[in-house]
Amino acid sequence: MNALERPSSLAVFATVAASGVVGLLIYAGLFYANLRRVNTSGAADVVSPVFDTQQQAQREVDQWIHNGGTYTVTTTQRIQRSVPLTPQERRKLELLADEQRRAKIEASYEACLNKAASDLAKELCSFQQTPDIAGSAVPGLSAASEIPNTKLIETVRVARKNQPRRTCTLVQDYRRFNCVEFDVNAGAEITSDEQTTLKIKAYRQFRF
Repeated sequence: MNALERPSSLAVFATVAASGVVGLLIYAGLFYANLRRVNTSGAADVVSPVFDTQQQAQREVDQWIHNGGTYTVTTTQRIQRSVPLTPQERRKLELLADEQRRAKIEASYEACLNKAASDLAKELCSFQQTPDIAGSAVPGLSAASEIPNTKLIETVRVARKNQPRRTCTLVQDYRRFNCVEFDVNAGAEITSDEQTTLKIKAYRQFRF
């Protein structure tokens, strides 16, 4: 039996080179298949001519992004905090509480009269006391300690930030810029939640 022949260096090099080419073709096929799958607008993908240098490609990228315009993202923040009541506010709350307690006393007195079976029982209704009467700053009303010393206020802050409709990412290993254009009108104003669900309108590559 003849001994196995050792493959030549040229054959090994050709095999490695062929594997590399196949790998690049597979990567390119997957990349463009993915673009077609997620492209929601049906717009064709655009591949620009190959530029001589990265600087030339960068200038075209910057101009393309600029021409796409911007949209505005609004972020709303609500901040709550406690602040002391002013003397006027506290007095207003005290008067309101007094009115509410008087209404309770009158309602209780009316209910007592309706239940009274005799004139004596009706007279006794005038002397009945409810649990929240004692200790009021106003005679016959409850204590002022029920009135709060602070109030809760809310401040709403709205921040606005302009964002480009088009954006690009440099892929140095493959000497190109991969770019996308979002499906939003130039000058539109959207919330931060709406921004996270923006669809992609088109893809583009700038190669160098």
